[in-house]
Amino acid sequence: MKLTIAVLAAVFLIAPAPSRAWEAKASKVAERLRSPRTPADARQRRKPGWAKKIRSPEDKVRWSVGHGGKTYLFGVGLVRGVDNPGLRVTAAEDRARACLLETKSSGTLEGSQILDWYLNRRGDMYALAVLIR
Repeated sequence: MKLTIAVLAAVFLIAPAPSRAWEAKASKVAERLRSPRTPADARQRRKPGWAKKIRSPEDKVRWSVGHGGKTYLFGVGLVRGVDNPGLRVTAAEDRARACLLETKSSGTLEGSQILDWYLNRRGDMYALAVLIR
């Protein structure tokens, strides 16, 4: 019994922590907005599913989901080859919002928010934006 407990304790202490990857689901947006992340949280162990949707900075990745009588417009931005951390974050956020703008006919992004960031080992920055209507 003591050996089993010792083995279980070792597994939990050695095993990696669960991924902090957040998936873009309309049902989870309100919760994320109540406890926002910052670009400092961008380094995650696993690449989030929303970041896997974009392959190059030129890609326009956007989608919409209806939930609870509202429409959630999501957009993803990617920046590569930018060494300045502040510029890298701003550029990724701007690209994510630009994807949202392309989905709207009215041309306004008022109320759009950045929900999450992902920074990979190569220094590529991803940003996820949402606009709720």
